[in-house]
Order: sequence, then structure tokens, then C-alpha cells
Amino acid sequence: MLASTRLSKPAVAAQRSAGSRVIVCKAATTVPSKPEPVQRIQAPAPGAQDDDKPYLNVIPNNGQWANGIPPVMGGHLMSSGTVAPISTSKGAGIDLVPHQFQYHDAETDVNVLLYVTPEKAQAGLVKLVEEAAAEAVKAKGAFTLVLSGGSLPSLLAPLAASKAVDWSKTHIFYVDERNVPHSSPDSTHKAVTEALLSKVPIPAAQVYAIAEGLPVGQAATQYEGRIISIPAAALPRTEGAALPKFDLILLGVGPDGHVASLFPNRPEIAATSGWVLPVSNSPKPPPERITFSLPVINAAKEVAIVALGEGKKEIVQRALEVQALPGALPAQLVRPKGGKLKWILDVASAQELDIAAWNEGKQWPRSLF
Repeated sequence: MLASTRLSKPAVAAQRSAGSRVIVCKAATTVPSKPEPVQRIQAPAPGAQDDDKPYLNVIPNNGQWANGIPPVMGGHLMSSGTVAPISTSKGAGIDLVPHQFQYHDAETDVNVLLYVTPEKAQAGLVKLVEEAAAEAVKAKGAFTLVLSGGSLPSLLAPLAASKAVDWSKTHIFYVDERNVPHSSPDSTHKAVTEALLSKVPIPAAQVYAIAEGLPVGQAATQYEGRIISIPAAALPRTEGAALPKFDLILLGVGPDGHVASLFPNRPEIAATSGWVLPVSNSPKPPPERITFSLPVINAAKEVAIVALGEGKKEIVQRALEVQALPGALPAQLVRPKGGKLKWILDVASAQELDIAAWNEGKQWPRSLF
């Protein structure tokens, strides 16, 4: 089953609920002008029955001064007995420091591939890789595939028997990796090697594993350097050579909405520069990791987020149908610019979705609040 939706720009609007009462009050100001008439929807008279409708108090000219904004604000004694701090504000809207997390500013079309069983979803994933590989090799003679860890390596095992992937022209990367030896059970490279790479004739030089034994910052720099060294014929760059353009990135999604090693409300998801970032204090062990930045993920030709099983139902519904605050749900920030985004789901992971309502006029992701 194929369903489509559009991840839209969050709409912020102020509106008054039907039946609410508005009380416009006159502010106590020193503005030497003719007072504005006070319009007031009166509250119930004493003893009258209250209809429990809320009041909205609107105060005109609030915060204005007769001679403009004072050069220094604060420093006065407050009723609590403490001195108010001196304000360093230069005025409304002047020299503002933007918050590190921002709402996205573009819409993205999303294809949701829904399969009846995990086995059929796995077959669909394998077919997706095969088609991307064939298209890339035909277009430029090379296929760049980026993998993540978790349950994804085992889902790719059937590719070992595929005749549709030319492994001699395939390059394997990791969207994130733990800063551990390749022999560690925590190593994504180890998991992918055991499930797939040890069973296919791919040249060792075309498998890009993390360097062992380096501090995490140096490991990220070294990995980025290896990517930079790949010729643009095999790994094209975006306009101005700003970012690499991978053919296909496969992501999982955690219960908190993290993708790669980009965790909620962490500075890494706000990074606008750098291809590979160090993570030294991951909330999920092991603490040291490297990860692709969001701009690199969003520069890909195609990105697929794989979420299978009942354990993913809550985060799938949140990511696709509830607009989170900026930075709170990294999966919602995956929005390939000029590329394609797909979610691969099975019935168990999609059971909380209201797909039948996706064609309604209300913008998506919809908010439950």
C-alpha cells in the first residue's frame, strides 16, 4: 500500500474560540495622548450566573513611554526586596540571537510504503536498494549507499543473493557509528559485515568504516576527509560543492524520534556546517559516536526511514501526524531538498496512523492539541 502526505510548514496563528469574551482594558501609561475608548464586554453582574466563558484582556499601548524607550532599564527595587537586573536590550527586534532550533521553512512530499507483514516490508526494502543501485550505476557508474545500525543490517541480508546490485561499483558508508573497535558488539560496521558485506564481492576500499583508536573529534574529521576525497563523478556535490549527494540513505528511528546519532534537543541537530559531527555524550550508550549532519542527510538523492513492528507505532504516529516543537523530534527534520523521502512501515508500526484522513484539507503533520 502506498500513501502520500506532505510535511508542511508549521502555521502559527492566533484566534479566539467561539463564544469567548473579550475585555479591552486601558493600560496605565504615561503616553500623553487622548485616551482610547475602552470597549468592554461586561462580566456577569454580581449574583448573576457565570457561563464559564474565558476572558481575554487586551491592554492597548502597554509598555510605551512618552519619550521613547529609556536608555537603561532595570536597577529598581522590586516589591520582593531585590534589585531588578539591568536590561541589555537595545529594543524590540534589535540584535536578536535566534534560537538554535528553528521550524523548517519548506514543504516535503513523503511516500509511505505500507506492507502487510515485516517479511514483505523487508522484500520492499531490498527492492528499493536494488532499484536505486541500478539507476545510479547507469547514470554515473557508481552507487553510494549509506546505512545505519539497529535492526537495519539484518533486514538487508537478502541483498547477498541479489543479482541486481553491482558490488564492484557500490560504496558503503555509515550515517553514524559508535567510536568503538570494529570487533565490538556495539559496532554497526561489525553488524553490517556479518549480515551482508562478508557475503558479497565488494572491494574493501569501498567500505568506509570509522577509524579505530582515535578521539571522537579526530574520528569525525578523518571520516569526513575520506568522503571529501571521493571523486565527484562517483559522489556528486550539491551546487557550490557544499555537500555530498548520496544516492540512498537508509535510516532507522528511535522511540524518542532520533535518527542517525542526532538526538532530540541536542546541538548536533542544529548544526549547519560540517559533514560528519562528533558526539561525545550521547544519551544512548556508548557515549562517543560520529554522525552525518542533517544538511548532509537532506542533500541525498533519496532517503528512506525504516520503522517496523509494534514497538515503533507511537513514534511513527508522532512523526507523521503531530507537529513537534523544533528540535524535539529529529525524524521530522529529515526533509531531502530536491530528493525523495520514504517511510517503510508494516501494519504493526502503522496501526496508530489515521491514513484515511490524510486527504483532508488540514495541513500535515497535524497537531493533536
